[in-house]
Amino acid sequence: MGKVGINVQPLVSVIVPVYNAERYLLKCIDSLLTQTYSNIELLLVNDGSKDGSGNICDDYARKDSRIRVIHLENGGVSRARNKALEIMKGDWVCFADSDDEVTPTYVQHFVDAIEDNVDIIIAGAKFVHEDGRQTVLGYKKYGILSLPEIFSDNEITAHGYAWSKCYRASHIRSNTYNKMLRFPEEIKFSEDLIFVMQYLAISPKAKYISSSDYIYYLRSTSASGRVFPFKVENCCLNRYIELIHELSRQAGMELMELQAVGSILSMLFARVRNSMYRIGELSKTERIAFYQSQSLSVYQYILQNNHFSNILVRIGYILFMHGAHWRWLDAYFYVMIGIVGKMVRR
Repeated sequence: MGKVGINVQPLVSVIVPVYNAERYLLKCIDSLLTQTYSNIELLLVNDGSKDGSGNICDDYARKDSRIRVIHLENGGVSRARNKALEIMKGDWVCFADSDDEVTPTYVQHFVDAIEDNVDIIIAGAKFVHEDGRQTVLGYKKYGILSLPEIFSDNEITAHGYAWSKCYRASHIRSNTYNKMLRFPEEIKFSEDLIFVMQYLAISPKAKYISSSDYIYYLRSTSASGRVFPFKVENCCLNRYIELIHELSRQAGMELMELQAVGSILSMLFARVRNSMYRIGELSKTERIAFYQSQSLSVYQYILQNNHFSNILVRIGYILFMHGAHWRWLDAYFYVMIGIVGKMVRR
């Protein structure tokens, strides 16, 4: 089974969630409409914008029949993407964010790489920093890769963006193996990575190509520093652990032993920990119950991949996590994050 015939022109759906993006939206849409590959449909999902983004989307739709606009009440980026996934017509689907841009060959390079036995194609990207510097995301290996190579050599968990990837739409339209491929609306951080991992759990191969057509603008208005309620953060942590276990079984190796995989585990655990003390929703008993609910192997991987934590966090982990002293661990972070942290943030 090789590449599709040269005369085949698959329809590619491009999904763009839009929220209060009028400052950047024109450049984003223009870059998608000037693709060298023209057989696309552009789904613009206005997620309850309060600025002129919705009007911009409607204006473009009147000018180009390839554009469809969906207007929603604000419900978040995952809900916006999922709504578009429900109505898309494409054979393949890719994503873009409304404050980014793509080169004219973004879609063309995906189409050129299509093969019968590949369901996800992954490309590089250009990152534009606020000071104008540019860096390029590349990979160690290219071509069709197996799960161990995807996670070990190319460190997919560090590059789990929804964009700069193209997905065969058939798995998204159907309940393949009784699993519906959608973005998890209950998760507000790392939802892209969870979606990509869900896709790989169904189709455990990926084709990597060397093009870097996606232009991602690094802006200071990032959601990475925002702390969400415990239920939201814990849902992401649990789903990540479940998927890594499932993918490890398919890969025939313990993926959590890889530094890139373990580092994401440590980061997601830290987000849950911070939510417990910064927001203050949980009682002492509930916090201790959370610590007790995790397996010892999870704590082993957190201790092994805690390089980027500050010294106080590492001290707390070494003193109390290593010996499963959950009451002391809770007391330590209750003081350090819940009390001292609040005083520092004032």
